[in-house]
Amino acid sequence: MNFLKSKEIKISLALLLIGGAIIGALYYKKESTKNSKNIVLDSEDKKIILPNERENYTNIPEVKSYLKDIQKLFKEGKYILPLDSSELDDNGKIAQKVALSNKKFTKSSKSLNGKPLHSDIMRVQPVISSMLSDKTKQKCQNSKCYFVEKYNFALNKTTRAIVDVKKREVLEVSEYPNMQPDISNRLTKIAKAIALNSSKIKKEWGRTPAPSELSMANVRTSLKESPCEDKNHLCVAPTFADHQKQMALWAIVDLTKLKLVAAKWAGLGKTTTPACIDERSLQNRYIMENFCQKDNNLTRDGWSFIYHLTGSDGLEIRDLKYKGKIVAKSLKIVDWHVAYKGYGADKLDTSTPTIIEGRQVEYVKGENNEYTFGYNDAMGCPMFSTSVVLAFNGPQINPLIKEGKKVGFFIVQDFRNPKWPMACNYRYQNRFEFYKDGSFRVVAINLGRGCSNDAIYRPVMRLDIDSSSGMQQFANYQNNSWNIWNKEGIYKSTSTEALYKGKYLYKISDAKDIKEGYYIEPNRGQFNDNSRGDHEKVFITKFKPNEGDQDLLTLGSCCKLQEDGVEQYVNGEDITNSNIVLWYVPKIKNDDRVGEEYCWADSGIDENGNPKAKVWPCIVGPKFVPFDNE
Repeated sequence: MNFLKSKEIKISLALLLIGGAIIGALYYKKESTKNSKNIVLDSEDKKIILPNERENYTNIPEVKSYLKDIQKLFKEGKYILPLDSSELDDNGKIAQKVALSNKKFTKSSKSLNGKPLHSDIMRVQPVISSMLSDKTKQKCQNSKCYFVEKYNFALNKTTRAIVDVKKREVLEVSEYPNMQPDISNRLTKIAKAIALNSSKIKKEWGRTPAPSELSMANVRTSLKESPCEDKNHLCVAPTFADHQKQMALWAIVDLTKLKLVAAKWAGLGKTTTPACIDERSLQNRYIMENFCQKDNNLTRDGWSFIYHLTGSDGLEIRDLKYKGKIVAKSLKIVDWHVAYKGYGADKLDTSTPTIIEGRQVEYVKGENNEYTFGYNDAMGCPMFSTSVVLAFNGPQINPLIKEGKKVGFFIVQDFRNPKWPMACNYRYQNRFEFYKDGSFRVVAINLGRGCSNDAIYRPVMRLDIDSSSGMQQFANYQNNSWNIWNKEGIYKSTSTEALYKGKYLYKISDAKDIKEGYYIEPNRGQFNDNSRGDHEKVFITKFKPNEGDQDLLTLGSCCKLQEDGVEQYVNGEDITNSNIVLWYVPKIKNDDRVGEEYCWADSGIDENGNPKAKVWPCIVGPKFVPFDNE
């Protein structure tokens, strides 16, 4: 790659090549949908429950006290939370003190930028023979030896020290990267408290469970991988047993995030150990059964619609109505086009395909020895899908708050690469906002990070707006009047046009009753979401079922920046008195400058010393406002 002249492009292509591991195939065992009131007892695979991501566990006394002690530790300039003396015998107290004074044992307590990393002492106990090397075994034969285990939450690493208590010295230190130890009594109590206080567990159990009904809160196999989706997290699976129903409810608690991340019903006597539960596989099955293989109906604040996840077109809203009146047949975001700029087109060798995370990289040569490279991203179901950016958790429905008041609700679906926020991995969200006054907004969100700081993103929105007659009329505001379209066409916004009433650039109305319809407000940064505007291109096409009414294959080129793929559907057909489709394609430039980040993500450490993704999202999309509201 010596033809590259730009340092950024060198780095980005290196990341492309290094990060080129293709995501392994996912397998899904098909089963019928079940509910907690009618559980089939002869099957090992039962109902999966995902909690509300917004539920806060930090006010639980055990969690609150734990976080307080971590903060106190950091303020004292220390980085490893010791076991309380009540958990230790006299020799254990000596062993812990000796280990905490050993530099080899305590290293990796800070990140490269100097931030403290969260570490706990997990166990301090007498050694057993199998832990010792031959050399150390001889030394411990005539002495009293203990082992001290430390777990670094940020690095997902266990460190074990063998301490000669009599001589008060560390005999050896061993490190176990990407492995977790058995947990302390304190973390066991925290796991129990989280499971007992979870609103989702209470709902599934039918009441607040008693502590006596909970067991196996510290179930782990020593130094085995975590049962979490993110295997860099420390997790356990407290279990509630209902012997009358012969059922067990497993609650997966992530002790790195300090929250419940999943739960599952299973039959007693036929289950494997809860430590074998994988959060991501549970999520995938839950999503497939509840949102991919069936439609869901929602009625709220005057709105009603069907929603489901698609194979490659993200979250789709269908049959949208407001107070019983039809609004749209279908709303969805079908693609994200991702393009990067490069220099040295004359020496570009594309004879060998470049594959990144399951995508083939496309190269497009341009003028002045420049070229663009990248790929099209599809969002979809986590199994049996052509998508690379997969649904994570299910759709979340939450109140829409503006200036402290509830003005409606929104539904949002998260899609992400499993390795996000690492370089060359992506995370997108589809969000649909519904207001009590009959307005709605379609929102595409990019949470980074991508392969370079010189990226251009274009989400392709397919918006099939409906009306009473089933036929629509489209117009754009031009020269202080509305320009009505009679044929299919394309409009590229300058983002500086005069707007009708200072807000609206487009409108769509019923072709038979022009008083019925919506003004369309493009995003120019006015929605208080730190957006830098849509810079959109708009396409109007005549409705045809094979042009996206069902799952659509990837559209066009990622990297021909003057084309968005929808052009193939625009052939100048007459759209008078027709059912038309609006395609809305924002254009976004990312930014990694300090203090100016946009469409960017990075890995960091939070105030408690745990790993945390830093995100600077870019949020785009138009708002539809009924004529009656103006």
